[in-house]
Amino acid sequence: MFKKTALALAMLGATAVANADVLTTIKPLGFIASAITEGVTESKVLLPVTASPHDYSLKPSDVEQLKSAQLVVWVGEDLETFLEKSIDKLPKEKVLSLDDVPAIKAIVDATEKHDDHDDDEKHEHDHDHKHEHEHDHKHEAHNGHDHHDHEGHNHDKDWHIWFSPEASLAAAEQIAERLSVQLPQQKAKIAENLATFKTNLTAKNEQIRNQLAAVKGKGYYTFHDAYGYFERAYGLNSLGSFTINPSVAPGAKTLSAIKKNVAAHKAQCLFAEPQFTPKVIESLSKGTQVKVGQLDPLGAKIELSQTAYPQFLQAIADEFSQCLK
Repeated sequence: MFKKTALALAMLGATAVANADVLTTIKPLGFIASAITEGVTESKVLLPVTASPHDYSLKPSDVEQLKSAQLVVWVGEDLETFLEKSIDKLPKEKVLSLDDVPAIKAIVDATEKHDDHDDDEKHEHDHDHKHEHEHDHKHEAHNGHDHHDHEGHNHDKDWHIWFSPEASLAAAEQIAERLSVQLPQQKAKIAENLATFKTNLTAKNEQIRNQLAAVKGKGYYTFHDAYGYFERAYGLNSLGSFTINPSVAPGAKTLSAIKKNVAAHKAQCLFAEPQFTPKVIESLSKGTQVKVGQLDPLGAKIELSQTAYPQFLQAIADEFSQCLK
């Protein structure tokens, strides 16, 4: 009897280790993690895709998930502000803060310098729409992705690093490194998964570059300043972004400022996001020749899998090429 119990306990222990999972805060990080955890352990995502990483409130069940995860992967306090206190309570070896990874920091810092240079060219347009926007929208409660533009610790840095294939590869390498330490018996499989991820990403990069080469010169606006890394990686021509509340139709002043900019810069397309109401889209495209596309920064429709991250990049690329063609 004792032998059986000991065996059962040993098996239970093995199962507990085998089921230890990698928990990422947002779905795109889950795409990267699931490429590395394939056949090793499970990847899970903390936030529902309908929630914004900038202003989410943790539920008791979320706190339990954080405690029980083998590894928690987040961008850092400048993006997922709500998590800071909970992360501080976890053992250091269980947390991967991507904003501390030197390779990722270097990419983010380089972008900041790049943006300073760009600011001179875009100043005129930004001044126009920011002034109009502030005037119209100060009283509106911001919900959705651009919360950090107003309250983040470090809003001059772009932490939407999952749009950078380069930063995402660095994230994958870090996840692989951490898991290899935690699950040494799976080291070979983890290394194989990382190699597969690199191969898939290299091929996808090449494919997207070729696909988007045809629309490189076409100007467009987005409604959320999140796509800079993607735009730079594939040479797209963003004219800027209009920060408007997804659920409230823009006021007359904002509307006329946006339409004026669209006309002046001969923009081909305005890109909204899934949480924008049809009314907002309609009021913006009415009376103009401009097309309206939709970019999903969190990849809501994509399932976690070994190839999810290349699929995510492809979905964004398809939206750009369809609207800008």
